Amino acid sequence: MLFLILMTILGSTLALGTLYIFGMLFWYLLLALGRWQMFEKMGQPGWKGFIPIYSDYILYGSCWQTVFFWIALAASAVCAFGGADSRSMLVSLAGMAGTVLEFLLALRISRSFGHDIPFAIGLTLLNPLFVLYLGFGPDRYRRLDWSGSF
Repeated sequence: MLFLILMTILGSTLALGTLYIFGMLFWYLLLALGRWQMFEKMGQPGWKGFIPIYSDYILYGSCWQTVFFWIALAASAVCAFGGADSRSMLVSLAGMAGTVLEFLLALRISRSFGHDIPFAIGLTLLNPLFVLYLGFGPDRYRRLDWSGSF
């Protein structure tokens, strides 16, 4: 009886894990397809949208400056490899810095396509869906200057 219960729990766990993996692949596919079209609008080759970290680098370069990509990448690395003590001040500060940089990038992307703060919040919370809208929607890309105006 115990064996049957353990096998049922194991089967349920494997099924949920498989469902999670397929869900994440679907989420990534939505993001990559949206970025492909978005990059085409930006004058970049669309295939760059399918490469995970490189596509972020291209976004930072197209909508902001690449130095902020390197800062966000360093903040992510500190959070990922911050050690067993996730309560350390450095890990917390790096996490906050990375979150702020990602929101500011979303705001710059939003403004580059003619939207404002509410759209940037959507880009932050439901990124693939809003990137799909930017890629396949009617919006046009306009490069911002450093000040943030058109």
